[in-house]
Amino acid sequence: MEKKISKIITDSWAERGYLSLKEYIQAGGFSFIEKILSGKLSTDKIIREIEKSGLQGRGGGGFSTSQKWLSVKKEVAGLNSSETTSRVRAYFICNADESEPGTYKDRLIIEKSPFLVLEGLIIGAWATGANVGFIYVNNNYRETSAILRKCLQDLKREGLLGNKIKGSNFSLKIKVFEGAGSYVCGEETALINSIEGKRGEPKLKPPYPAQKGLFGKPTVVNNVETLANVPFILQEGGQKFRLLGRSENSFGLKLFSLNGSLNRAGLYEAPMGITLRELLEDYGGGITKGKKIKCIQIGGDAGNLYTKKDLDRPLGYGKDEISIGSGTILVVDDSVDLSTLLLSWSAFFRRESCGKCVPCREGTYQLYLLAERIAKKKTLPEDKEKLEDIIFTMQRASFCPFGKFAVNAWSDALKLFPKEI
Repeated sequence: MEKKISKIITDSWAERGYLSLKEYIQAGGFSFIEKILSGKLSTDKIIREIEKSGLQGRGGGGFSTSQKWLSVKKEVAGLNSSETTSRVRAYFICNADESEPGTYKDRLIIEKSPFLVLEGLIIGAWATGANVGFIYVNNNYRETSAILRKCLQDLKREGLLGNKIKGSNFSLKIKVFEGAGSYVCGEETALINSIEGKRGEPKLKPPYPAQKGLFGKPTVVNNVETLANVPFILQEGGQKFRLLGRSENSFGLKLFSLNGSLNRAGLYEAPMGITLRELLEDYGGGITKGKKIKCIQIGGDAGNLYTKKDLDRPLGYGKDEISIGSGTILVVDDSVDLSTLLLSWSAFFRRESCGKCVPCREGTYQLYLLAERIAKKKTLPEDKEKLEDIIFTMQRASFCPFGKFAVNAWSDALKLFPKEI
């Protein structure tokens, strides 16, 4: 009987730390490199398998990975001969910025399975035609950066990185770039600006990074967790990965960061389409004894608020599912004063706003002032109308998703707990 797969990324985690390159290769790692370099596994076949898998971006947006790869591949194919022979054809960026409060999956993936991520990056670069890669790491993750740099050196010594890898025509250089620790730099165009040495703020789209990204070249930006699934998909097949999920709209397995009033808070790998109740009870061990659920925030500080009536809804990226964002879940019990959360959320978004547009720059500041008054029980008669105006404006006029997401929890709190606001 075939073994039921319940883990992909976390299955290889060792308590003593990550596997050495030699151990990783002995366990089957980088088994596709020879096939790729010998021409037995074409770029078209790789992208078709990713398409079959339905792999969606695991950083929060849920965008199709195969579409990103195919877009850049087409751009590279359309370059003229002088451009294809130039030093850089296209860039492939692994986004490890991870600045969402309560989210720690990407850091743990790199620290536990760095070669899994790097293998996914190398395969992605080959499939798209990119010859320079970056790993954009949150600058608070100093140990993570050190691990990555050591692993890159090991790969170079093994001949798996650099010029003409294993004697082939494929060359790839990968650099670790430590970001400025800005939340906004998790957005791909702001991340690109940051690498270019510019202010970390989003760009107007189109053009999209696939057409004109880092230094004007076609660019893929994929999350750490997204890339860590790629080796499994090629090993087992895209269809097998797809069917690990329980949903018609969201596929495979997903890492969830469970926080708050739970008996077993932590990081868990679960099927997409799992219900919120199953995730909290079967993985998180249920709510802390003696407590009752007040609300559940899904997607980090930028996420929406849900209540007990939503416990049997599936989690995923589909329109009828609870949108999971990066997979961060905070369970808030009935002993928590909502005003303390509002103040915390507002302080975070006020600090992290890049200031590019007025609705977000001024809106986050005004929300913080409102949260202060609510916490001190000194609200003004006009505050409710003012709050509604701020939410309306930020949702509709903010330049990038940051401003829109910054009011998600406020909007839900106003509907669910009007008396506390």
